[in-house]
Amino acid sequence: MSQMFHGWSEFYLFVGSAAAVLIGLIFVVISLMQDRSRSAVLAGSKLYMGPIVLSLSFTLVLSAVALAPEIEAGRFALVSGIVALWGLARGIMSTAGIWRLGAGNEVHWTDAWFYGVIPSLLYLVLAGVAAAFAAALGWAADGLALVVMGILLNAIRNEWDLITWLAPRQDKPDPDFAGNEPT
Repeated sequence: MSQMFHGWSEFYLFVGSAAAVLIGLIFVVISLMQDRSRSAVLAGSKLYMGPIVLSLSFTLVLSAVALAPEIEAGRFALVSGIVALWGLARGIMSTAGIWRLGAGNEVHWTDAWFYGVIPSLLYLVLAGVAAAFAAALGWAADGLALVVMGILLNAIRNEWDLITWLAPRQDKPDPDFAGNEPT
């Protein structure tokens, strides 16, 4: 492990493992969508599942690179800078897409904030952390830990939001009990 992240190995091992498990869970979520139309699934995937998987993937990548033995600050700055730019672009796309989708399509007012605006802000901060690594500033490792935790917590919140939206189903009459309900 690099001197930059001395003492952080358990943190990044835990955070990276959590991100990997949550990526697996999103595949379970996809299986819950079997009763939805293909067009609805594709639109929802782009605007809702995509940002979750990307955030968790970025958390996993940043954790893995932080655990890489003897990573240089300049290389870490490059990786985190790429993640920041990619995440910021995706966050802006998600914000615009959710706002375009509008309130008439079961879009909650918090969706644009948690799936687009907040991630965009976190990736802007990550860009600052990348610059701090490039400049060899002492607070960069602490800043990275805060940003990675923020990205992970937002992704957990969004995954929970998505699951609780998908899970409720309209009650359908059970043919075995049709007309035989107790009074």
